[in-house]
Amino acid sequence: MMGGMVSVQILDRSDAVRLERAAHRVLDRIEAWAGRLTRFSPDSELMRLNAATASLVPIGPTLTAALDWARMAEGMTDGLVDASMLDERLAAEAGLDPAVHARAGRRWSLRRTARGSAVEREPGVRFDLDGVAKGWLADRALAITPGRSALVDGDGDVAIRVAPGDSWAIGIGDPREPGTLLGALDLGADGDVTREWGIATSGTSVHRWLHAGVEAHHLIDPRTRRPAATDVVQATVLAATARAAEIFAKTAVIAGTDRAFGLLDHPGVLGVFLLTQHGEIRATPGMVRWLQ
Repeated sequence: MMGGMVSVQILDRSDAVRLERAAHRVLDRIEAWAGRLTRFSPDSELMRLNAATASLVPIGPTLTAALDWARMAEGMTDGLVDASMLDERLAAEAGLDPAVHARAGRRWSLRRTARGSAVEREPGVRFDLDGVAKGWLADRALAITPGRSALVDGDGDVAIRVAPGDSWAIGIGDPREPGTLLGALDLGADGDVTREWGIATSGTSVHRWLHAGVEAHHLIDPRTRRPAATDVVQATVLAATARAAEIFAKTAVIAGTDRAFGLLDHPGVLGVFLLTQHGEIRATPGMVRWLQ
């Protein structure tokens, strides 16, 4: 899905065959949604939008909803999550200076029309939804997944439903030693009430490139239009939804420790777990509560 892996897990004591079939139907829906939003297929609706030369381009309901969330995410993160940074990321991948070689356009908006929706934008604005859509898709998929307890993993952005008496164990990987853990969360319900969670991890240790001795990574700081200069190596966020966990994990990395905890003081954020470049682990009480 959108260049990564996705899984659906169901914890229930009823008919296993029925639930397995249901899980495959959920995967089919995720594939259909992601197929409209991915930048890895030139035929996706997103890439057709990116290739269009018109300033006003009609779009379908799935892309409308994803871009609507992207705009909300930008506001919730003080502009640090910006879905219009595709050219900056591609420049970084190619070993170019994104601030010099990326296109100038930044402003865009959604317009409702008599026939649906359309994107209005400055010339050159192109979108990359990898940074906001995976958590959003995981939440959307969890809503149609049956079973007492369920988990949808959208390439590391995880939406969780847990019923009383059940729990999910979620490991936090250590980027310094692949295959090892910094810690693990044991997420359960509150008393007799089914609970939903979102958890996501972002960092600078994956999607890295080395060009002419200069390292770059995929997390672009919209303020500089370059890979973020940060002392946070990895951030894991526990939130009410996977989409919120995703955007705030990315925000924590880009912002660095000086600003991260202030920006993540948000009603939807339940816990934060940071690994710094100095090897320090910093966690909020809301996260420590669920650590094993």
